[in-house]
Amino acid sequence: MGGWPRGVLEVKSGWIVLLAAPFIALGALVWAFLPAIFVLVKFAMEPAGRGCDEGPVTDQSATNARGDLVEEYIRACTGFGSFADYSILLHRHGGEKAATLAEHSDPQQDYPKFHWLGDDALMIDLGKVTWVRSPIHKVAGVNITYVYSMGE
Repeated sequence: MGGWPRGVLEVKSGWIVLLAAPFIALGALVWAFLPAIFVLVKFAMEPAGRGCDEGPVTDQSATNARGDLVEEYIRACTGFGSFADYSILLHRHGGEKAATLAEHSDPQQDYPKFHWLGDDALMIDLGKVTWVRSPIHKVAGVNITYVYSMGE
């Protein structure tokens, strides 16, 4: 009669039970707390809880002779982990989608300032910022120059 000796089989089955028990317990816990897990995942997927507002900052925009519009855009969320994201958008005359030119930190009062140097040249003065992310220097034939200083 071949096969494993009786003692070896008992040891193997004991290890299998010891290894399987934590996974079974974890599965039971997940099953029991599944509704709470769904709520936590949904909350974590929200940018900062509830209460986000977004839109252009009303006074900060400029239009060139062709009708292209550049403006500051803000997305502010309050709640757990409140934040505000500032970005600069370019709406091309007759275009459907706005292009995000740059994202930046909370600007000083009266900034940013936009100066069209012609229909195809734009200067953006951000003033004093702590960071600038992903500045684009050319969009659909419009050359963009940024002026800013870094600091607190």
